[in-house]
Amino acid sequence: MSTMSPSLKAIQFATCLGFLVVQLDVSVVNVGLGSLKVAFNTDLTGLEWVINSYALVFAALLITGGALGDKFGARNIFTWGFVFFTLGSIGCDLANSMSMLTTMRGIQGLGAALLVPTSLTLIRISFADLVMRRTAVALWGACGGIALAAGPVLGGFLIQYLGWRSVFLINVPLGLLAIFLIQRYASPSPRVNKKIDIFGQVSIAICIAALTYGLTETSAEGWTGGTLGMMFTAAVFLVVFAITQRFVRFPMLPARLAKNKVLATTALCGAVINLTFYGTVFDLSIYFQSILHYDAIKTGLSFIPLTAVLTISTLVSSHVAKKVSDIRIIITGFSVQIIGFILLSQLIENSSWWFLNGALMMVGIGSAMSVPSITNSMLASVSQHDAGMASGLMASARQLGGVIGVALFGAMIAHTGLINFSSGMAHGMWLSVFCLLLCIMVNMRVLRRKSLPAQG
Repeated sequence: MSTMSPSLKAIQFATCLGFLVVQLDVSVVNVGLGSLKVAFNTDLTGLEWVINSYALVFAALLITGGALGDKFGARNIFTWGFVFFTLGSIGCDLANSMSMLTTMRGIQGLGAALLVPTSLTLIRISFADLVMRRTAVALWGACGGIALAAGPVLGGFLIQYLGWRSVFLINVPLGLLAIFLIQRYASPSPRVNKKIDIFGQVSIAICIAALTYGLTETSAEGWTGGTLGMMFTAAVFLVVFAITQRFVRFPMLPARLAKNKVLATTALCGAVINLTFYGTVFDLSIYFQSILHYDAIKTGLSFIPLTAVLTISTLVSSHVAKKVSDIRIIITGFSVQIIGFILLSQLIENSSWWFLNGALMMVGIGSAMSVPSITNSMLASVSQHDAGMASGLMASARQLGGVIGVALFGAMIAHTGLINFSSGMAHGMWLSVFCLLLCIMVNMRVLRRKSLPAQG
């Protein structure tokens, strides 16, 4: 970092702020679920929608966000992403109903969908040196870890003393600073002359929306005709998307990317990491606030063992990656997570502080170890021409995983009595173990065969 020019430092800082605010809005809102339940007199499904209205739009538009960055320049779309995110944050602060809050959360999701893929693209095009790029990606990921670590504590204090609305206003100065830095120091980004696949975007957005609605409403309705109908609708539009991608002139997912096994594998890994992580954080938020009756500050402090290790583990992983292959780091990280989830499956009301936090730290360490290597494997598997679209696909897979995780884990704990809650949460932990084992097997088959170099 000592040889990095001032302009590169500014670009690094701005792109890191982009990922930081996106992750911050996940962690601070989870801590505020108890306050929102009281403020709007809502149920578990309503709380799920506070999380998923943001994640739904985020996931549905991420691939388009990457494509727009390629077509109109990553710097321009990154700036617009922060504009939408900041306006959505102000709207959340002013919300006086659940419908307005979820709508404004959707606008935040739109901004996030533009921010995340273009921030990675800006890193890709700004850092030509592979070692510096790996460090930049690691710092980008570490900022997400910082946000997840600081968010619960910061959110807890803000909610306790200033009310839940204050957690959204902290995004405003960060957004204004990032817009200034990127416009001042980043050169106009190269543009790729490509068409946007509107039909593909609409079909996949309907698929994701129907899937999210069906999964989220199962916590209130169960597996009824309505929720199953949404699942069927999602499946139909997924098939429509897959078929049309073969025939449109400028497909949303070009064949070269659809056939890229490394890209598909890393996208699967990203989805599973968020499915298990976001689902667990949602369940624990309800556990701390509804079962153990913690206030906002104590809830925030309770997440420190899980989130504090994220930043350290991400930075350590980036240094280890210079000597160890990505596949080994990914498998090791997933294995550590599996042990943590097995321990969490045994969690009960009287579990000791050491047991709970030891398990949470293993989940956090394993997750943080894997993400930089997954990201670098993805970037190394595509050309600069496809960097934005691939980054969007990866981020979309991760956010979709988060949406499904919150919905599935929420449905498993729909009855918040202690016995049913503990059983439902245990099912979620075992689901996490199964998904991670599946990822290990896929990684060993695909990434090891490709023999990706450690330097990315």
